[in-house]
Amino acid sequence: MKLKIIVTASVLVLTGASAQAQVAPAGVSDRYRACQARAGSNTVQQGICAQSEMGAQDARLNKAYQEVMRQLAKTPDKRLALRAEQRSWLKARDYECKVDQETINSTCLVTKTATRANELERMIRF
Repeated sequence: MKLKIIVTASVLVLTGASAQAQVAPAGVSDRYRACQARAGSNTVQQGICAQSEMGAQDARLNKAYQEVMRQLAKTPDKRLALRAEQRSWLKARDYECKVDQETINSTCLVTKTATRANELERMIRF
């Protein structure tokens, strides 16, 4: 299945469907940016870069979400609202990044996850 993800990302880049996904949002690692730069127009390598970055972005997302939830401990209604919003976001992200029943565009996942992590990090009160 991993191979299929990479191949699909390649097809999307070639068709121009993921042109927006090529612009890395704030918060992605320097390693990912360097990997993408080395990959150039090699869409298979771009997919490998995206798969590697996904773990880091998922960790950022979860850390920020947990911190916001912790800060909302005294306001259960806001906690419930954030939980519902996050669940809705996850469903939307997965739907929007799905290419077909078995294939997900990994570059899309990285981009959307990094963007959501940025949103949640802005919600944290320091």
